[in-house]
Amino acid sequence: MKWKLLLRKLSLSSGEVSVRPHLPLPLRRLLVFLTLALAAAVGVGIYEYGREFGGPDRRELSSELERLRLQLREAEAERSRLTATVTALEAQMKVERAAQEQLAKQAGELTAETNRLREDLSFFESLLPTKANASGILIRSFRIQPDGGSDGMRYRLLVQQAGKPERDFVGVVQMQVNFVRDGRNFSLHLPDPAVPDSRRPLELSFRHYQRVEGSFTLPEGASARSVVVRVVAAGQTHAQQTFQL
Repeated sequence: MKWKLLLRKLSLSSGEVSVRPHLPLPLRRLLVFLTLALAAAVGVGIYEYGREFGGPDRRELSSELERLRLQLREAEAERSRLTATVTALEAQMKVERAAQEQLAKQAGELTAETNRLREDLSFFESLLPTKANASGILIRSFRIQPDGGSDGMRYRLLVQQAGKPERDFVGVVQMQVNFVRDGRNFSLHLPDPAVPDSRRPLELSFRHYQRVEGSFTLPEGASARSVVVRVVAAGQTHAQQTFQL
């Protein structure tokens, strides 16, 4: 009895006792393993993340980009060189084309000048003094040649009033163009009586001489054989001459 009372007193007077749970050793080992595995997984993730953005793959990409940039610069340089070459060739072609056009223009001008000089020479030759007793209206020269198409003809006529004329001569030139078509003979009259305006280019009004120029068109397939030229005033023929072609 005394023993029990003694134990009760000891238990009441002793300090406060705490109870802690106690994990088995296997369970603690499992927790340690899981913690280490989680840490390893996090480490591997961090490594792969860093490798993706700063590891060997990024260096390869940088190297490839640099190579492509170099090729791009070389291509741009080649394009610039070719563009400069094309520009130079185009400029050279323009210069050559301009030179050719200039030469063609000069050749045309020289041809026109030569023809003009020939006409002037013929004109002045026709102005050589006539016979001392010559008087009245004279047909000094007449030329006819194709004009443009195969059926077009152009004529040049020089009419002179010989002697010492005291007044102007006023009249008109009349031409009869004789031609052959389909084996038959035909005539074309200038000016055309059916066309009043055709008389105007052939009108004459001069003191010493006058040049008359014009053109006409033959029917298709026609071939001119001769031209009869008359100088008429007040219904009277003052000069007439036939020119064979």
